[in-house]
Amino acid sequence: MGLRDAAKTAIERGLIASGAPARRIGAGSAQTVILSYHNVVPAGDRPVGDLSLHITQRRFAEHLDRITETHDVVALSSVVVGRRNEGRPRAVITFDDAYVGTVTAGFEELRARGLPSTVFVPPGCLGNAGFWWDRLALPGEDLPTRVREHGLGVLGGRGGEIEAWARSEGLSVSDLPGNARPADPATLFAAASASMAALGSHTWTHVNLAGVPAGEAREEITRAHAWLGEVPAEVEVVDWMAYPYGLYTDVVANVAGEVVAHALRVDGGAAEVEGGRWTAGPLELPRINVPAGLSSDGLVLRLAGLRSS
Repeated sequence: MGLRDAAKTAIERGLIASGAPARRIGAGSAQTVILSYHNVVPAGDRPVGDLSLHITQRRFAEHLDRITETHDVVALSSVVVGRRNEGRPRAVITFDDAYVGTVTAGFEELRARGLPSTVFVPPGCLGNAGFWWDRLALPGEDLPTRVREHGLGVLGGRGGEIEAWARSEGLSVSDLPGNARPADPATLFAAASASMAALGSHTWTHVNLAGVPAGEAREEITRAHAWLGEVPAEVEVVDWMAYPYGLYTDVVANVAGEVVAHALRVDGGAAEVEGGRWTAGPLELPRINVPAGLSSDGLVLRLAGLRSS
């Protein structure tokens, strides 16, 4: 552990020991927090790809244990926007992208604790060789900023175009292990039906909805929603979507509102309550993003609306 990490750990532990996070969480009993994870790396495997998205199974298990100390973990389908909670604060576990690691190692930890979750699925990516941000990340590092900005801003988050551009630039496109790829439909359905897991929409191919033409955004949203209507009956489906990359515009939100009842960002913290009602609209609901490097103490601070740095 480097000096910076050691200092951060000491600050987190000091804040936890002060009791302030526990008091803030207890005072926010009306709140619902929706947590945003991505992949869970099975025990014994090495994280690869865009590292901030790939939490180890051990750390994910630690997170779940800390969450359940202060929150009731509930299914996303039980969340009613505009209704004030009663009792303890509530937490919803969500995953974006339907990684193999999520539906194996992640679901294993959730099943062991009897906890529900929701996976936001880009159906057009299921079973492929991996997402562009993982295939273009440098070994042992996060995705380079230049690649991320060009991929999202110029190429609209379209995976095939981004990988073609990367090759033209002489960039390496990596092969990924199975746990770092999106699951195939059969694996996803079997795991979800056995694990108290629901499926929601993450568009068809995970484009940047804010960076593509409106017609393309509409097609991405409606096609994914139609796919959800055809999944096996034993798999729960929710009328929610998560904006890919957390990016959207008012136009995108209006299109989403024609198709789904609720849409989620990837940031924003807890769903704030004012006068007994959530302050966010149903098509811009907040989540707490959980990066892979976040410690269990750091997670508690985020649940309390605090940050160590």
